[in-house]
Parts: sequence; structure tokens; C-alpha cells
Amino acid sequence: QAVYWYQKAADQGDASAQYNLGNMYYNGRGVKQDYAQAVYWYQKAADQGDSDAQFNLGNMYNNGQGVKQEYTQAVYWYQKAADQGDASAQFNLGNMYNNGQGVKQDYAKAKQLYLSAAKQNIANAQYLLGLLAYRDKNYKEALSWYSKAANQGYSNAQVYLGYMYRNGLGVKKNNQTAYQWYQKAADQGDQAAIDNIQNMRNQGLIR
Repeated sequence: QAVYWYQKAADQGDASAQYNLGNMYYNGRGVKQDYAQAVYWYQKAADQGDSDAQFNLGNMYNNGQGVKQEYTQAVYWYQKAADQGDASAQFNLGNMYNNGQGVKQDYAKAKQLYLSAAKQNIANAQYLLGLLAYRDKNYKEALSWYSKAANQGYSNAQVYLGYMYRNGLGVKKNNQTAYQWYQKAADQGDQAAIDNIQNMRNQGLIR
């Protein structure tokens, strides 16, 4: 039923309906899954400036779903959505610059985009900024970004935060706090966290 109404509105040029119809085809909800049809409708909505459609279209080009994989096109659509403030697009575009896919590799540009996404609470952007700060030995800044991501339940950040507390990097050394962060990640099945907890037990740092 939803497909019927989306189709009617989409045919009349409604960008939101076109985007939703694209999602129906992408997920195979109410219709047979068809990536090419998803691309077709995302494209229609994206051309009208719908940022969600632009982001999804970027993903389709990035992953080669329903279209030939084409990084330059992925970058083009991520940029369109990022310019409208879409945080996920900013993060993905950051990855493209970081890896030099579809664009010339540019770490400064990547960091700038991660920063924009992180400010909108994209946890993996916060985590990556933590990694970059850690690499530069800016431990206090790393701790701050890891904390933001960890508090959103991002297990990799929880492990790194545990490590920072265990080793007193950017913060006063605290085995109990380290253990608490490792435990949060371990509860999500993170193997590194499980290994670290075992290691702390073996050293008699925790019971």
C-alpha cells in the first residue's frame, strides 16, 4: 500500500516520495529488491536536492550497487549532501579523502570533514579523531574524542579509553576506570577488551 502512494507521488515529482520509493526498492519492502530501481529513484530525488537521497546515491556508487562502482561519482554525491550538513555524508567523504578514493588524498581535508561529522555526534568520526590525536601524542585531545565516542557505545573507543586510563595517558592512571571501560566493550563481544580484562586479572590489578 505504501509503495502505491509513494509511486503516485514520486511520479508527480515529489522528492521525498522518490527517496522513500528508492528505500523500498533498496530494502525489498513491498516490492522485489532491485538496486537499479533504487538508484533510479534516489537519482530523481537527489537531482531535486534531497540530501538523504544524495547520501544514499553516494553509497550506491561507492559500493557498486545498482550501478558500476565509481568513486568520483560517490564523492560528487557525498559532497552535495555534506554541503547541506549531512553528518554521515561528511564522514564518508572524509574517508574518501583519507583513502584517496575518487579524490586526491588529503589528510587535512579528511580531518576537517571528520570534525564536522564528530560535532554532529557521529561516533566513528569522534573515534577516528581520537586516533589522529593519539598518533600525534595529543593524549588529552585523544581522551576527549574517545570519551565522546565511548559514551555513545562505540566499542573500539571504549577499548582505547580503557587503555588510556590503564596507562595514564592524558589522564591520571586508574585501573578501576580502565576495567569499567574494557567491560563495556567486552559486553559487546569486543575481543581486545576481553583480552585486556584477562591480562589485568593475571597481573592482579582487578579481581
